Formats: sequence, C-alpha cells, structure tokens
Amino acid sequence: MNSFCETGRRSGSRLPGCLQPPGDRGFTLLEVMISVAIIAVTFVTLFGSQSHSISVAADSRFLTTAALLAQERLARLQREDFSLLVSATGDFGEEFPGYSWTLNVRDLEEDEVGIIGTAGRFKLVDLAILFGDGFRYNYSLEFLAAK
Repeated sequence: MNSFCETGRRSGSRLPGCLQPPGDRGFTLLEVMISVAIIAVTFVTLFGSQSHSISVAADSRFLTTAALLAQERLARLQREDFSLLVSATGDFGEEFPGYSWTLNVRDLEEDEVGIIGTAGRFKLVDLAILFGDGFRYNYSLEFLAAK
C-alpha cells in the first residue's frame, strides 16, 4: 500500500482504489442472517415462557381463592340441619365477582355405604367452585355428610 492509502485509513475514511486489510471487512450477509435468527428464536422462547408464567399465576390465584371459598361454604353447610342439606347453586356476591358454587347432594343407600341400618343417615355432597367464561376454572371436592 502506498502512504496515501494508509493516511486515508488512519483518518477513518475509505479512499477509492485502496484495498482494506482482510480483518477489516465487516460482517457477511450470512452472518447477519444467522444472528437475527438466533435473536428471533431467543425472543420467541422468552415470550412463550412469559405467557406460561402468566397462565400459571392465574391458575394459582384461582386455586387459592377457590379453596378459601370452598372452606367458607363448607363451614356454612356444617351449621345447617342435615335434613336441609339439598342440591343448590349460588354465587359469592360482589366481593368475589365471577365466582359461583354448585352443590349436588345425594342420599346414600345401605348397599352404597355397606352398613346395615344406615338408610337416610348419609349423604354424598359434591361442592364445585366455578370461575371464568364458560366456567374455565373448576375446583371440586366431595365429602360424606352423616346425620
């Protein structure tokens, strides 16, 4: 190289007719495309992970709230007279909008209980706490009520 090319190179400008040294060429189109592809895959993975985290948080929030609401509903059921324990539905009012409950009660026969002389003394109670569009979330428990 002549001194004119070296002078141009030192000042940071490229002069016509001067060749750049092999180490100063920059990135090829292929290298740039591979880098962009790696970044895109990374972002897709991160966004998917974030979406999953939000979904898990919503599920956890529902399960916690539903367990507390079920416990509250069971406490009310225990205070009721055994003969008044019947199937019903309802909601939790303005305090928990969107949450509702369904109670299915069925008398158990002697052959289902397996104890002679127990007809009318046991009821199978199924309590479901529901939430969301089309009741997307459902928390259910089953217990045996005795007279």
